Amino acid sequence: MEDYNQGLGDVEIVKEAEVKIITDSNDNDKALLKVLKNEISHLKASNASLKIRLQHFQEKYLPHVLLVEDNYDTVQIITDILNDNYNVITTGNGIEALSMLRKMGKVGSDIKRIDTILLDVNLPGMSGFNLCRELKKNIKLNIPIIFCSANNTKKDVIQAISFGADDYIIKPFQENTLLEKVGKWTKKRIMSNRTN
Repeated sequence: MEDYNQGLGDVEIVKEAEVKIITDSNDNDKALLKVLKNEISHLKASNASLKIRLQHFQEKYLPHVLLVEDNYDTVQIITDILNDNYNVITTGNGIEALSMLRKMGKVGSDIKRIDTILLDVNLPGMSGFNLCRELKKNIKLNIPIIFCSANNTKKDVIQAISFGADDYIIKPFQENTLLEKVGKWTKKRIMSNRTN
């Protein structure tokens, strides 16, 4: 928090320098420009440091959601909705998701943990149904899987549940629906990890 307050002070210094440059038209302009450049440089460095700290905080403390979705627009929408409360990891391919989850927590893997998986049905490489079955039945991964798909028939929902899915969201969805379901299953996962 100290850096944040310092950053606000830096903004005030920059504003003062800007006012002086606008109102002062003598030989001091070059000196003021130099001060302004230094202050802006310091502000950028402070901002970069704050971003690194925030990213470290998010990675360490926020729950991790793996989003397996091949539609770019849907990825952007879901990421924007979840980004404040979750660390969102994305992939658009079922086989790549399977590989990531098999390596999770092992040496050389960037992914240490996943708390919830959001999964589309129609994916390149491996369908969401097959990926779900592989994760739940064969690998026996104890991570909640929520399907998020435009496939909206009762048969699709039943098939997802039979393959081990914990929940199903039909696209297009309400933002609150996504937040509620991801929150519910993520909380359940975190609580079960604490008791084990």
